[in-house]
Amino acid sequence: TRRRIREPFIFPETFLLLKGEEKEEKEEEEEEESRMTTRLGASSETATTTTAARDAETATRRRQCFGDVFQPSSSSSSSSSPNKRRKFVALVCVAILFLVVVVLFGAFEVLSGAFSASLASSTGAWSNVRGTYGGDVFATRKNTRKGKGEEEDKGEDEEVDDDDDDDDDAIETNTRDRREKTEGGAHTLSESDEREFQSRLSSASEKCLRAPYPQVLGDNGETLKRAQTNMKEFEMKHGNVKDMVSENKKRWRAEGSPGKEIAKTGRRRSRQLLAYARSHPLEQKCRGERRYRASKYGRSTAHKHLKDCMNRLEDCMNVDDARKTAKSMPGVKLLTQNVNNKIACLTVSKKCNPRAMKLGDNKETGMHITGKIETMKEDVRRDYKTCALVGNGPGLRADGVADAIDRHEAVFRFNAYNLGQREGKMQDNNTHFAGTKQTFRMFNKKRSIIPEIWGLKPAPEGETWLFWHYGSAMYYKAANAANPQNVYFLSVPAINHEIDSYFAIRKDVAELGLGKNYACPTNLPTGLHAIMLATMMCDVVNLFGFSYDMKMLESRKDTTSPRVSSSHAWGVDTAMLRLLHLSDAINLCTV
Repeated sequence: TRRRIREPFIFPETFLLLKGEEKEEKEEEEEEESRMTTRLGASSETATTTTAARDAETATRRRQCFGDVFQPSSSSSSSSSPNKRRKFVALVCVAILFLVVVVLFGAFEVLSGAFSASLASSTGAWSNVRGTYGGDVFATRKNTRKGKGEEEDKGEDEEVDDDDDDDDDAIETNTRDRREKTEGGAHTLSESDEREFQSRLSSASEKCLRAPYPQVLGDNGETLKRAQTNMKEFEMKHGNVKDMVSENKKRWRAEGSPGKEIAKTGRRRSRQLLAYARSHPLEQKCRGERRYRASKYGRSTAHKHLKDCMNRLEDCMNVDDARKTAKSMPGVKLLTQNVNNKIACLTVSKKCNPRAMKLGDNKETGMHITGKIETMKEDVRRDYKTCALVGNGPGLRADGVADAIDRHEAVFRFNAYNLGQREGKMQDNNTHFAGTKQTFRMFNKKRSIIPEIWGLKPAPEGETWLFWHYGSAMYYKAANAANPQNVYFLSVPAINHEIDSYFAIRKDVAELGLGKNYACPTNLPTGLHAIMLATMMCDVVNLFGFSYDMKMLESRKDTTSPRVSSSHAWGVDTAMLRLLHLSDAINLCTV
């Protein structure tokens, strides 16, 4: 306000008074500024003193923890000491890492040398190892063999043999390549080795009723080698074998496909029922396999011998241990022991109480019943001494196989293969290698329509037709018209026993460490159904024309049919045959 007063209008006395007041105010402001300056100087000195004390305390602690290494020499070194420490730690870490790498590399080199030395010593000593049945004879033979080669794969398209859903078979077994053949022909076994081999071959042949080339444990492929020589001569003499199913399809289509509407109706019904794949009982059983332990028998020497033999039957050294252990496996015991007491009837017959036996209780195909299943008066016989099962796989086309098959009391055949001469248009000329005797013929669901649309007739000497899939009930009437009172469906107790045994043996194979994550089958193969049924009907069960390892299934060309259904778990199924063969439940009579 005073500054705004214009001086010309102020009286002189008042102006002098105002000037004095301004001077006093200036002096007071200067005194206040001096006091503030004094205070600030004191606080800065205190802060400097505090900072110095803290630095001294930090340096003391560093000396106590690390000694003189990180002791700061001055105030400037105090700020650079953390950087020096980081550099030092980094150098130490790099040095330690370098030493670790050097040590690990040296250890790896030492272990590699030791492993190579042990492998070389074991390979050199292999020819001196002698197992049961004189395994050294064939080990020496194997080491000196020249010109080995693998057979080429078929390269033929596969056709699904069932109408059921297809499952990808991702199973890989430990079976090595057993399909070996030698270029050049001379056998180089010594006289004593030849006598040993002939003795073992004769023993296996007697079990198969004098089959010429049965599977011989531990022979290192010698039987297969001789069988292939004979098969070449046999093929040159008799020519190739036609796939009669394909031939009959062509003939049927040329005739206008009679009964085609019936076949379409059957397939449509089947597909509707199988649309509920998640509720399939076999799928539920497969889910329970996740808890199986592959190392259950890891510490057992006997089970190791069994596993080695199952990996490759031709290299089986400890035969006695392997056979004894195979017979003790829970799945094998379930299939073979006390069967007559467990199963009252093998087919749907009056021997079983139909009221107490609901067909829907069939664990495999009970949900697929498509028609009425007749109850037969009598059950099938269960007192056969010897039974031959003739498949459509490799090994049949050799001299003497047909005669061995016909020596059996009962002969099982499958679908429309190896029909022989019979009434009607469906017949073939395979009797020169598959034999003429026909006692039972088992059909899968797809081929059960053959009597209706292709006009299949029974064999002249009489033939019992067996159906295991309850979805085949829609074709029962036509089948019974072609083969009156001689068409049977397997009973619910028999099929449930087969299913339980199948999954128990799958568990045995898994716990032996022969594979995992097996494909879950839509249903059991017709061949396995017949094998398990035959163990309940016959004292001796001999298999002809069955593939018992994956390489045999995939690469052999000497088969009756190239078809391999993708709805089955072939890897574990072939392993089952090897296990049953080692347990003496069945005999493999062709290689």
